[in-house]
Amino acid sequence: MRSAIRNAVMTTTATSVLLGGIAAAVTPASAVGSAGCTRNDRNHSVWGPNLEWPAIRTGPGVAYKKKGQLDSAGEFWVECSAKNKYGNRWYYGKSLSSGSYGMKGWVAASWF
Repeated sequence: MRSAIRNAVMTTTATSVLLGGIAAAVTPASAVGSAGCTRNDRNHSVWGPNLEWPAIRTGPGVAYKKKGQLDSAGEFWVECSAKNKYGNRWYYGKSLSSGSYGMKGWVAASWF
């Protein structure tokens, strides 16, 4: 009886460890600040398109977590930029939109 319980506990523990490792491997990339930039684009603002609300993300790509969004026709202060592994340029900076004012993050340059 004890042997069966011990085997069940060991199997459950091993499965939990394995699934935890898989979950960590599938989890979206962690946050990337301005250290991820490859080009200095300081001192200019860009405005989002009308009737669109571009996502502000934790890193340069859609695999990164969405932090918030710019308002329609919202202003974004660009500090720097980088291209992701697909060759798409992403701006890093700060939202000057009323709904997300002061939020720092990454927005796809294709929105502007």
